[in-house]
Amino acid sequence: MGERRTYGLVCALREELGSLRERARPLRRELGHEVRELEVEGGRVLLCESGVGKVAAARGAAALLAAGVDGGILVGGTCGGLVRRLVPGTLVHCTRAVQTDLAVRAGRESQACDRLRAAWLEVAGGEQGWFLTADRPVLSLWRRIRLARAFAGPAVADMETAAVAAVADAAGVPWAALRAVTDGATGLGAVSFKLHFPSQAGRAADTVPALLARLGRAGPP
Repeated sequence: MGERRTYGLVCALREELGSLRERARPLRRELGHEVRELEVEGGRVLLCESGVGKVAAARGAAALLAAGVDGGILVGGTCGGLVRRLVPGTLVHCTRAVQTDLAVRAGRESQACDRLRAAWLEVAGGEQGWFLTADRPVLSLWRRIRLARAFAGPAVADMETAAVAAVADAAGVPWAALRAVTDGATGLGAVSFKLHFPSQAGRAADTVPALLARLGRAGPP
């Protein structure tokens, strides 16, 4: 068995914490965020409902680090698919996160930890692709097409991942992200999100115990 580590999970909304939120106990408040704690096979996970957007997500990630996260920061939740095969219900693992609306190119991209991503893919399955993080929802077909053309290959849109990744990178802590698609590459983004969010919100978070068990069995990197 490997060394037990403390991992952090950032989700924008309460529903995206899935069943883990009810299983976890309140631990402390950091930077205005409630941090909850859950012991699972393979380690300990701290949960943070950050709120929507890059600023809130960055504060949430910083709160988890201040509360003792040392094994890695995970991002869970939902996203919008930017290519046709990423239909609602598809789980997508992040390979690289990009702050798409940042004009300065230097430092706007972060690469997910290969070890965490491979272990999460093993226990949860799904597709892999770039996470394009924007300051507002990418719901219109025009904005989806524009983003898809700017980045080759499979990609999804979200509002938090790149910010969490930047904080993790600055702290020297590995990170990974998994999201479930609620709305595909069509003109019905808002309608599809409302339809699929209730069933997809917590799917990524609910796989975290299996991920930590897998990492625990694998031992230290």
